[in-house]
Amino acid sequence: MRPYEALAEVYDRWTAGNDYAGWAAHLRGAFAELEPEARLLDVCCGTGKLTALLEGQGFRVTGVDASQAMLKEAAAALPPGTPLHRVGLGTAGPAEELASRVGPAAHDAAVCTFDSVNYFLGEGLLRLFEQVAGALRPGGLFVFDVNTRRKLEDVFGDSHYGDDLGDFAYVWRNRYDPAARTVRFLITLFTRDGAQYRKGEEEHLQQWYTHEEITSAARKAGFTVESVTDDYTNRPATPDTLRETWTLRRAGGG
Repeated sequence: MRPYEALAEVYDRWTAGNDYAGWAAHLRGAFAELEPEARLLDVCCGTGKLTALLEGQGFRVTGVDASQAMLKEAAAALPPGTPLHRVGLGTAGPAEELASRVGPAAHDAAVCTFDSVNYFLGEGLLRLFEQVAGALRPGGLFVFDVNTRRKLEDVFGDSHYGDDLGDFAYVWRNRYDPAARTVRFLITLFTRDGAQYRKGEEEHLQQWYTHEEITSAARKAGFTVESVTDDYTNRPATPDTLRETWTLRRAGGG
C-alpha cells in the first residue's frame, strides 16, 4: 500500500507522543512578525493535528497532503471550511502545481513538520522548495524539520520495533542503505475489524541531507536560510541533534 493509507485511521494514536503543542508554540514565536489572521500553509498536514493548533492561534491555515486517506481524517477533525487539498508535492510535475491549487504568492508562511521533508528524495527536495516558494509572498517564511544523519543511521538504522495497542498492533522494520543515505521503513499493521484483524503493509523511504545540500536547494528555489536549530528550540543544531528545525525566508521582502 502507499504510505499512510493503512496508517491513516490509527495515525493519531500512533503519534500520540508527538509534541504538537511544543511545535506550535515554537512556530508562534517564529511567526511573531506576522499580522493577526495571517495566511499559513501546512505542507504534509496529515490528519490536521498541527493545523488545528495553528488555527487556534488565529492563523488562517490551508492544509495540503499527498494522501487522500490522511486528508479524510483531517476533514473529519478540523472545523468546517478549513481548506484542504491533495497535491503530489516533490514529484516530476510542474513546479507551479501547489501555487495553482492554493494561490500563487498567497500565503505569509508555510510549515512542513514531523520529518516530512525527508520523504522528498534527490531532486524532490528542490521541487518541494520551489513549490512552497511559489505559494509564498515575497519575504514569506518557511519552517520545516528534518531527521538528521545521526537519526537515520544510529537511531533507525537496521532496527525493528513492535507493539500491541489493543485496537491495532504493528511490526516496524528498518533497512539502512549507506550508499543511498536512505532508510526504508517496512510497516505491517494489524487493525481490529470486529472479532478479527485486518492486515496492511506499507513501505516508507526517507533520505538524510547535508546542510550544504539543503542550503543549495533553498537558494535555488529563492530562499535564504535564517536559522537551523535543535528540534523546535532556539538552541543551535549540533552533531548530536536528531531533528533539525530550519527557518527560510523567500527572497523579495521589504
